[in-house]
Amino acid sequence: MMYKPPYLQKYAGKSTRFTCPGCKTPHSFTRYLDGETHLPIHPTVGRCNREIKCGYHYTPRQYFADLKRLGYHAPTTNHLNHSYPDLNSPISPHSPHPYPDLHSPFSPQSPPPYSILHSRYTPHPPQATAETIRTTSNLPQHQNPVAKDSNHLTSQSKIQPPVPHSPISPQPSGPRRLQTYPEPRDPFPLPQPNQSQKQPDYIPHKYLKRSLSLDSNFVRFLRKHFSDLQIAEAANNYLLGATIKKEVIFWQVDIHGKVRTGKIMQYNPQTGRRIKTGYGGINWVHHKLKKSNPSFSDFNLSQCYFGEHLLRLYPDKPVAIVEAEKTAVIASMIYHDYNWLAAGNLNGLNVEKSRVLRGKTIILYPDAGCYDRWLRKAEQINRELPLHLTVSAFLEHFSTPQQSHLGYDLADYII
Repeated sequence: MMYKPPYLQKYAGKSTRFTCPGCKTPHSFTRYLDGETHLPIHPTVGRCNREIKCGYHYTPRQYFADLKRLGYHAPTTNHLNHSYPDLNSPISPHSPHPYPDLHSPFSPQSPPPYSILHSRYTPHPPQATAETIRTTSNLPQHQNPVAKDSNHLTSQSKIQPPVPHSPISPQPSGPRRLQTYPEPRDPFPLPQPNQSQKQPDYIPHKYLKRSLSLDSNFVRFLRKHFSDLQIAEAANNYLLGATIKKEVIFWQVDIHGKVRTGKIMQYNPQTGRRIKTGYGGINWVHHKLKKSNPSFSDFNLSQCYFGEHLLRLYPDKPVAIVEAEKTAVIASMIYHDYNWLAAGNLNGLNVEKSRVLRGKTIILYPDAGCYDRWLRKAEQINRELPLHLTVSAFLEHFSTPQQSHLGYDLADYII
């Protein structure tokens, strides 16, 4: 029987995102699931979606290595039948709890009694690490503002392999608090559980057509910097929608013209910054339809790149991919020679979404401070798909340390 490795839980609504053990932000933590049972391995084993401001990432490999170092015989999800509470929820000290406490006073030479596995769990998460990959680039000369009619951004650096991690020095035996770990060079591959074979569902076009509008606070912000003609062209290309609360709807339409979902976001009309209320200020059309229409209760979401439908409209254009939908829209109004797509978030760049890009030339424009992460993603995609993908280090060289910390992106540069 083929072994199915652990994998990150697929997003299926707020219930699949938890409080991060590192930064304590609700609904920002993605857990690793057991490849065989598809149950969480442990409440602290996972990755925070706030990779720049938090960076918490505790892999199954690190978790089981800790258990082995401490001499525990870890129960796996194959042997447990329980629910996994959010780490924000209170746990009574008298309530049974199935997770092993890696900070117990028991020595690793003698395995702890079974009762310790039901003790109150008090995690001490590993600290985030910031990996540095030294690469060369031909872009240090771009230090001055670039005129709107120029296109200096087409320069990019060649993809270079990351520097191998230094081996972890031997640790003394005995229990200790979790230390800082480097990310594994090769992350766990995503398995193909039975439920992932279900075909994606689509949203009827009537919902998209009803929403088409320029009456959003995002468009109000654009009018401060761009002409009505530029905005109308961008809104038509990207099928921008709006809600009655003046939120913008960034529709995800795939290369075949099918609507996957719509991302609903509220922006400050003066600053152009996203208003982060509730779950990061983000809602989804499919999530709203689930609440209002029983026929969408089992909706199977499979996301695509924002702007993917442009590949069919303009097949001869090279492709540029940024992180945020806002950035793709703004960049398209200045640099017309590209199909500008958006990954949606830092982790939205992946092999599965990139299959529609076979045979194309693609340039990635990661946000400042994210170059190394997208460089590793690009290497993986280039290995698995027949395409030519490069990563621009422009913002990495242009931005100041403070801008890098704040996630300065191409839209900020253009504005």
